[in-house]
Amino acid sequence: MMLNFLSKTIKPLHFKGYRYLWFGMVTVGIGMMMQMTARGYLAYDLTNSASKLTYVNVAFAFPMLSLSLFGGAISDRLDKKRIIEIGQIITSFLGFMIAGSIFLGAIDWTHLLMVSFIQGGIWAFMVPARHSFIAELVPNEHLSKSIALNSAGFNVSNLIAPSVAGIIYGLAGPGVVYATIGTLSVIGVLFTFLISNEMRFTNPIDKNQEGKGKNKILSEIKIGIIYMYKEKLLLSMLITSLIYSLFAEPFRFLLPIFVKDIYLKGPEAMGVLTSLMGLGSVIVSVFIAGNDANKRGYIYIFGGFLTAISLFVLSLTDSYYLSMVFMVFLGGSDSIRRTLSMSIVMEKSRPDLRGRIMSIYMLNWGLIPMGALPAGILAERIGAQDTIMILSIILFIFSFIFLMTQKNIRAVE
Repeated sequence: MMLNFLSKTIKPLHFKGYRYLWFGMVTVGIGMMMQMTARGYLAYDLTNSASKLTYVNVAFAFPMLSLSLFGGAISDRLDKKRIIEIGQIITSFLGFMIAGSIFLGAIDWTHLLMVSFIQGGIWAFMVPARHSFIAELVPNEHLSKSIALNSAGFNVSNLIAPSVAGIIYGLAGPGVVYATIGTLSVIGVLFTFLISNEMRFTNPIDKNQEGKGKNKILSEIKIGIIYMYKEKLLLSMLITSLIYSLFAEPFRFLLPIFVKDIYLKGPEAMGVLTSLMGLGSVIVSVFIAGNDANKRGYIYIFGGFLTAISLFVLSLTDSYYLSMVFMVFLGGSDSIRRTLSMSIVMEKSRPDLRGRIMSIYMLNWGLIPMGALPAGILAERIGAQDTIMILSIILFIFSFIFLMTQKNIRAVE
């Protein structure tokens, strides 16, 4: 039975193109999660300011918000593989640049702010291309499992990277962490480069795509927006995902404050806590990848309740060891929401519009500052724990509203 479960889980990796994309994504994902751990701790170390820490952590969201729609339209028009490769190359350069600044003793928190901003622009193009590229590398009947396995791979990165980053940061300093990040991005480029046209599957093309080359980018963006607005399930998934991001994500950005000021620990402890979130995410995403779809809508909403409860407990405790337990639950609930929302949106979207639909869906990441910036400012006034308690209560209320009102989400099997 266990072997059958594992066989179902890894089935998409049998397709060579997807396998290369997956390994490249895991490699780059490890670098990205190492950066999130090191950047947050370094920013707070340099400034000792909750608001500046928040600025650094959310700067990526502004270019993502303004450019993601263009990124989605371009990914539907151009070669997705090339977009991914270019994004990985730039990411590698930025990692080495910050490493050099640290080694030269010239690092300033504004450098971290600038790189965060640039990376938001990169991800605005690379994420829609990567997610829609999956549909070209596996047969349609394996798309849902491929998306879930993609989430599992990213969560493996989340499991491994923070602890590694925390240990390297504590033993060798942040410069070595950023040099490692740059190297991992180079490896990611090599994996993506191995994907050939012979590894791609031909997916059905909607007749509305004919003559697409004559359309202007803005017209193509408009087509995607109108389509998503008319598809009520997709619109509901976008709105609920946005609200979950607004009230759940600020905790990630305030985590250095919990570690340094409340738990009285160092960067290694922050790495451990973030890795435990990754552990919860991996367990849930692997379970979803290995099981057939069943009551996914209800499970998606349940993820919101579990996130709210986990955040509420974390807001009450000063114990580092108790927080370790609930970080696993928090990571698992986050994976429930992200994995299921992504797979439902991709499955229900028209094949030729998947890049644009993913770019619209990415707006919920770009709008994170609407929750994170006020949370950072509020944390300076009333404290990080009271801030997270307020957000958890709001999140619980919204989850209850979704359960009562979102019939189309509840109906998803």
